[in-house]
Amino acid sequence: MNYRIQLAFRTLTICVLTAFGSGVFAWDHPGHMITAAIAFEEIERERPELIEKLGLLFLKHPDPAPFWVAVGEAKGKERVRRMFIECSRWPDDNKFTNNDKLTWHTARYAIVEDDAPPEARALVAARAGKPVGQALESLALSYGMLWNPESSPNERAWALCWLMHVVGDIHQPFHASDLFSKDFPAGNMAGSTGYVRDPVSGVPIPLHILWDSNALRDPSLKAVDRARQTLTKKYPRSHFPELSANPHDDPKVFENWLRESYQVALKWAFRGVKAVPDTTKYRNSDEVVASIVNFILNGVSPVKEAPELPDGYWDRARGTAEQRITLAGYRIADLVLAAAATIETHRNPPEILPDEQQGWR
Repeated sequence: MNYRIQLAFRTLTICVLTAFGSGVFAWDHPGHMITAAIAFEEIERERPELIEKLGLLFLKHPDPAPFWVAVGEAKGKERVRRMFIECSRWPDDNKFTNNDKLTWHTARYAIVEDDAPPEARALVAARAGKPVGQALESLALSYGMLWNPESSPNERAWALCWLMHVVGDIHQPFHASDLFSKDFPAGNMAGSTGYVRDPVSGVPIPLHILWDSNALRDPSLKAVDRARQTLTKKYPRSHFPELSANPHDDPKVFENWLRESYQVALKWAFRGVKAVPDTTKYRNSDEVVASIVNFILNGVSPVKEAPELPDGYWDRARGTAEQRITLAGYRIADLVLAAAATIETHRNPPEILPDEQQGWR
């Protein structure tokens, strides 16, 4: 098949996976929830008075329904904690709404294998060294809105959720990378079009989705809290010397975090893994969509057989995912704490003229 058609199909694949899969192009729901649970614990310890302010902020969110559902019958601090956890997964929970930002979840640098054909190298050259996806731009926007004292409460609540979510996203190595090779001349779209055998279920699964779900597959609060306790004990803040930098003062902070993930993908996450390209590249677009949706909703893979992961890969991937998720949780807390002053207050425009002279009022 012509590589331009393959590229179009792979682009379609990304659109469908992102639209239907709650965990695609993100740590899945449990992963994001763990980052939020870690961040909440950090914020409560450092600034307990901020918890009530966060609870009031979530009530101003422009899409409040998921937060009311998340809190259930909880009261007080637990109510705010559940809203905070929902905030981290809200961008995945609002699919098909006006808040759905398809390109915000990734910023993918290219990785070119030695066997990549000329057309693949041409596609990479056209990128001019820039990542595909707007994760970095979205983080700059959402963090700017969060700490800007002139942002409205609903703007700040919306921005906080996107900030938490995308910070989590860019700590996943495949959010930061695309592989170009003989098997994937149009790119493997962050590992979503190459299948391996899931060591848990034994069925073929996209490599990207495998990474999304390798830390925890249970979205219950009980499982998330248990994972939070385990991970923060295993990886305390002292485990990450890179946390010493003040994110508020570093203009390249988000790019640096993204490049950490890219290095994981470049050095080993794609290496030695013989992922099988999906068979949909030979079908028309309608069949591509139907096949992908069938996999996501019913677990029926378009690939009948897929190779097992290399020896030691699964354990290494799980360990890396645990560290990246834990680090993301600490970093989310640091960002929120850096913006604490403007979260606590909302400044209205000054009253410059008497009411009768303000014709615009």
